[in-house]
Amino acid sequence: MARIKKEDPFYALFREFSQEILNASEDYVRLVGGYPETISMIPTMKLHETRSDAHVRKIMKELYTSFITPFDRDDISDLALKMDDIVDYMESACTGLDLFNMSTTRVEAHQMAELTHQAIVELDVMFNHLANYKRDPLVREKAIAVGEIEDQGDAVYEQGMRHLFHDDSLDEARRGHVVGWLRVFDRMEASLDACDAAAGVVRSIIMKSA
Repeated sequence: MARIKKEDPFYALFREFSQEILNASEDYVRLVGGYPETISMIPTMKLHETRSDAHVRKIMKELYTSFITPFDRDDISDLALKMDDIVDYMESACTGLDLFNMSTTRVEAHQMAELTHQAIVELDVMFNHLANYKRDPLVREKAIAVGEIEDQGDAVYEQGMRHLFHDDSLDEARRGHVVGWLRVFDRMEASLDACDAAAGVVRSIIMKSA
Protein backbone atom coordinates (compact mmCIF):
# COMPACT_ATOMS: atom_id res chain seq x y z
CA MET A 1 0.00 0.00 0.00
CA ALA A 2 1.38 3.39 -1.03
CA ARG A 3 2.42 5.64 1.82
CA ILE A 4 0.78 9.07 1.79
CA LYS A 5 3.28 11.86 2.27
CA LYS A 6 2.46 14.02 5.26
CA GLU A 7 2.05 17.72 4.53
CA ASP A 8 4.57 20.07 6.07
CA PRO A 9 2.97 22.00 9.00
CA PHE A 10 4.05 25.36 7.60
CA TYR A 11 1.52 25.14 4.79
CA ALA A 12 -1.36 24.75 7.25
CA LEU A 13 -0.03 27.62 9.34
CA PHE A 14 0.12 29.90 6.30
CA ARG A 15 -3.39 28.88 5.25
CA GLU A 16 -4.74 29.69 8.70
CA PHE A 17 -2.96 33.04 8.70
CA SER A 18 -4.28 33.81 5.23
CA GLN A 19 -7.85 33.14 6.37
CA GLU A 20 -7.43 35.62 9.22
CA ILE A 21 -6.16 38.24 6.78
CA LEU A 22 -9.13 37.56 4.47
CA ASN A 23 -11.54 38.02 7.38
CA ALA A 24 -9.79 41.26 8.32
CA SER A 25 -10.05 42.57 4.77
CA GLU A 26 -13.82 42.00 4.71
CA ASP A 27 -14.21 44.08 7.86
CA TYR A 28 -11.77 46.64 6.43
CA VAL A 29 -13.96 47.19 3.36
CA ARG A 30 -17.10 47.53 5.48
CA LEU A 31 -15.47 49.94 7.91
CA VAL A 32 -13.90 52.22 5.31
CA GLY A 33 -16.93 52.19 3.02
CA GLY A 34 -19.40 53.01 5.77
CA TYR A 35 -17.37 55.47 7.83
CA PRO A 36 -18.18 57.31 10.14
CA GLU A 37 -21.22 55.12 10.90
CA THR A 38 -18.87 52.14 11.20
CA ILE A 39 -16.50 53.74 13.72
CA SER A 40 -17.52 51.08 16.27
CA MET A 41 -15.72 48.48 14.11
CA ILE A 42 -12.27 49.91 14.85
CA PRO A 43 -11.75 47.63 17.89
CA THR A 44 -12.57 44.70 15.59
CA MET A 45 -9.68 45.69 13.33
CA LYS A 46 -7.44 45.89 16.40
CA LEU A 47 -8.52 42.34 17.27
CA HIS A 48 -7.55 41.18 13.78
CA GLU A 49 -4.15 42.83 14.27
CA THR A 50 -3.68 41.02 17.59
CA ARG A 51 -4.65 37.69 16.03
CA SER A 52 -2.25 38.36 13.17
CA ASP A 53 0.60 38.80 15.65
CA ALA A 54 -0.36 35.46 17.22
CA HIS A 55 -0.13 33.75 13.82
CA VAL A 56 3.37 35.17 13.33
CA ARG A 57 4.43 33.83 16.72
CA LYS A 58 3.10 30.36 15.85
CA ILE A 59 5.01 30.31 12.57
CA MET A 60 8.20 31.55 14.23
CA LYS A 61 7.88 28.95 17.00
CA GLU A 62 7.53 26.21 14.40
CA LEU A 63 10.51 27.64 12.52
CA TYR A 64 12.71 27.62 15.62
CA THR A 65 11.94 23.95 16.33
CA SER A 66 12.03 22.57 12.75
CA PHE A 67 15.18 21.01 11.37
CA ILE A 68 13.73 20.66 7.87
CA THR A 69 11.56 23.31 6.18
CA PRO A 70 9.68 23.19 2.84
CA PHE A 71 11.65 26.18 1.54
CA ASP A 72 14.31 28.60 2.75
CA ARG A 73 14.01 29.53 6.44
CA ASP A 74 14.54 33.22 5.71
CA ASP A 75 11.70 33.12 3.17
CA ILE A 76 9.36 31.59 5.75
CA SER A 77 10.19 34.31 8.24
CA ASP A 78 9.97 37.06 5.63
CA LEU A 79 6.63 35.79 4.32
CA ALA A 80 5.10 35.69 7.81
CA LEU A 81 6.25 39.24 8.54
CA LYS A 82 4.98 40.56 5.20
CA MET A 83 1.59 38.99 5.88
CA ASP A 84 1.54 40.65 9.29
CA ASP A 85 2.27 44.01 7.65
CA ILE A 86 -0.91 43.71 5.57
CA VAL A 87 -3.09 43.62 8.68
CA ASP A 88 -0.99 46.15 10.59
CA TYR A 89 -1.49 48.77 7.88
CA MET A 90 -5.20 48.00 7.46
CA GLU A 91 -5.71 48.46 11.19
CA SER A 92 -3.57 51.61 11.20
CA ALA A 93 -5.56 53.16 8.36
CA CYS A 94 -8.83 52.50 10.18
CA THR A 95 -7.47 53.90 13.43
CA GLY A 96 -6.32 56.96 11.48
CA LEU A 97 -9.88 57.73 10.41
CA ASP A 98 -10.77 58.26 14.06
CA LEU A 99 -7.41 59.67 15.15
CA PHE A 100 -7.51 62.42 12.52
CA ASN A 101 -11.22 63.08 13.17
CA MET A 102 -12.42 62.28 9.66
CA SER A 103 -16.06 63.33 9.31
CA THR A 104 -16.71 61.20 6.23
CA THR A 105 -15.02 58.74 3.89
CA ARG A 106 -13.70 59.35 0.38
CA VAL A 107 -14.42 57.39 -2.77
CA GLU A 108 -10.72 56.63 -3.34
CA ALA A 109 -10.42 55.22 0.19
CA HIS A 110 -13.26 52.81 -0.52
CA GLN A 111 -11.66 51.87 -3.86
CA MET A 112 -8.29 51.18 -2.21
CA ALA A 113 -9.93 49.07 0.48
CA GLU A 114 -11.75 47.08 -2.20
CA LEU A 115 -8.52 46.56 -4.17
CA THR A 116 -6.75 45.41 -1.00
CA HIS A 117 -9.52 42.90 -0.41
CA GLN A 118 -9.24 41.69 -4.03
CA ALA A 119 -5.49 41.25 -3.61
CA ILE A 120 -6.04 39.30 -0.39
CA VAL A 121 -8.58 37.03 -2.10
CA GLU A 122 -5.87 36.22 -4.67
CA LEU A 123 -3.36 35.66 -1.87
CA ASP A 124 -5.75 33.30 -0.11
CA VAL A 125 -6.07 31.13 -3.22
CA MET A 126 -2.29 31.23 -3.57
CA PHE A 127 -1.78 30.06 0.01
CA ASN A 128 -4.37 27.31 -0.37
CA HIS A 129 -2.29 25.90 -3.25
CA LEU A 130 1.16 26.75 -1.85
CA ALA A 131 1.95 23.17 -0.82
CA ASN A 132 2.14 22.31 -4.54
CA TYR A 133 4.00 25.45 -5.61
CA LYS A 134 6.55 23.43 -7.63
CA ARG A 135 3.87 21.84 -9.81
CA ASP A 136 0.74 24.01 -9.58
CA PRO A 137 0.87 27.02 -11.96
CA LEU A 138 -2.00 28.64 -10.07
CA VAL A 139 0.38 29.63 -7.27
CA ARG A 140 2.50 31.71 -9.64
CA GLU A 141 -0.56 33.09 -11.46
CA LYS A 142 -2.10 34.37 -8.23
CA ALA A 143 1.22 35.79 -7.01
CA ILE A 144 1.48 37.76 -10.25
CA ALA A 145 -2.18 38.84 -10.10
CA VAL A 146 -1.56 40.50 -6.74
CA GLY A 147 1.11 42.67 -8.33
CA GLU A 148 -1.33 43.74 -11.05
CA ILE A 149 -3.92 44.73 -8.44
CA GLU A 150 -1.26 46.68 -6.55
CA ASP A 151 -0.58 48.64 -9.75
CA GLN A 152 -4.26 49.58 -9.90
CA GLY A 153 -4.00 50.70 -6.28
CA ASP A 154 -1.12 53.03 -7.17
CA ALA A 155 -3.35 54.72 -9.77
CA VAL A 156 -6.18 55.15 -7.26
CA TYR A 157 -3.75 56.50 -4.66
CA GLU A 158 -2.44 59.10 -7.10
CA GLN A 159 -5.98 60.06 -8.05
CA GLY A 160 -6.89 60.42 -4.39
CA MET A 161 -3.88 62.65 -3.77
CA ARG A 162 -4.74 64.80 -6.77
CA HIS A 163 -8.33 65.27 -5.67
CA LEU A 164 -7.27 65.91 -2.09
CA PHE A 165 -4.88 68.72 -2.95
CA HIS A 166 -7.00 70.26 -5.71
CA ASP A 167 -10.35 70.32 -3.92
CA ASP A 168 -11.33 74.00 -3.93
CA SER A 169 -14.61 73.20 -2.19
CA LEU A 170 -12.89 72.57 1.16
CA ASP A 171 -13.56 75.36 3.64
CA GLU A 172 -10.97 76.43 6.20
CA ALA A 173 -12.50 74.26 8.94
CA ARG A 174 -12.01 71.14 6.81
CA ARG A 175 -8.58 71.86 5.35
CA GLY A 176 -6.95 70.12 8.30
CA HIS A 177 -8.50 66.92 6.97
CA VAL A 178 -6.12 67.08 4.02
CA VAL A 179 -3.20 66.19 6.29
CA GLY A 180 -5.26 63.48 7.96
CA TRP A 181 -6.31 61.95 4.66
CA LEU A 182 -2.73 62.09 3.43
CA ARG A 183 -1.71 59.90 6.37
CA VAL A 184 -4.66 57.53 5.91
CA PHE A 185 -4.05 57.14 2.17
CA ASP A 186 -0.36 56.42 2.85
CA ARG A 187 -1.33 53.64 5.27
CA MET A 188 -3.85 52.21 2.82
CA GLU A 189 -1.26 52.17 0.06
CA ALA A 190 1.22 50.52 2.43
CA SER A 191 -1.25 47.70 3.10
CA LEU A 192 -1.67 47.07 -0.62
CA ASP A 193 2.11 47.24 -1.08
CA ALA A 194 2.46 44.64 1.69
CA CYS A 195 0.12 42.32 -0.25
CA ASP A 196 2.45 42.51 -3.23
CA ALA A 197 5.48 42.11 -0.97
CA ALA A 198 4.05 38.84 0.39
CA ALA A 199 3.28 37.66 -3.14
CA GLY A 200 6.81 38.71 -4.10
CA VAL A 201 8.30 36.36 -1.53
CA VAL A 202 6.32 33.50 -3.07
CA ARG A 203 7.37 34.55 -6.58
CA SER A 204 10.97 34.40 -5.38
CA ILE A 205 10.46 30.96 -3.81
CA ILE A 206 9.08 29.66 -7.10
CA MET A 207 12.01 31.10 -9.04
CA LYS A 208 14.52 29.49 -6.66
CA SER A 209 12.92 26.08 -7.19
CA ALA A 210 12.87 26.34 -10.98
